[in-house]
Amino acid sequence: MSTAQLSFDIDALIHQAAVETVPTWDGAPLRYHEQYRTPAELDAAWERWQFENGSFGCVPYSHMWHSDKYRRGEEISIGAHQHASFQADARCDGGRFGGPEHDHADGELPNDLIYQFICSPCRWHTISNSENAAVEAWHDHVLPGWRDLPVVPKKLAEHGGERTKLARLQSWLEEYYPAAWQASGFPIISERNTYGTRHVPGGSPWGGYNLSDSVLRPGND
Repeated sequence: MSTAQLSFDIDALIHQAAVETVPTWDGAPLRYHEQYRTPAELDAAWERWQFENGSFGCVPYSHMWHSDKYRRGEEISIGAHQHASFQADARCDGGRFGGPEHDHADGELPNDLIYQFICSPCRWHTISNSENAAVEAWHDHVLPGWRDLPVVPKKLAEHGGERTKLARLQSWLEEYYPAAWQASGFPIISERNTYGTRHVPGGSPWGGYNLSDSVLRPGND
């Protein structure tokens, strides 16, 4: 047996012993589920699953809710409301890693990439296989009336450097957006082409979403 293999086996035994000595888990389910849980509870469950099973292939194999750790510092707060986003790879074949099929206690897996948005002060959440639909539901919850905002013309983002475009956008928003909607965390709606219809987090000048006008088009209610 090689030294490397021996070291690997010893590490595995140490890890197994550590797993066996930790208290029984009583937090959020260590699988895909659609229960309401706070962001902190989902984060803790995600960490526990990785502790027990390792991090390799953890997203498709666990089917668990996980947040984008690089975006969590940019989550939105508006008044008493908050925004936290999570994703789960609930594809039955384990996604591109080809993992085994799994059922979960609430029924069959949705067999899709699933998005969850949470407003923890309200104990509110929404779950969808469409990221845009989840974004829209969160705005319906927090900012009723957002669909009536003026649409920022696409031409404002054309021609000139970034500084010029930004100044042009800010001037337009000051003129056409209600003053009450020009606040931290608030969104804008912008005119998009056919292929650029994702609602972009942090895309508004106030740190909220830059929402695609596609949601206002017929057939997108």
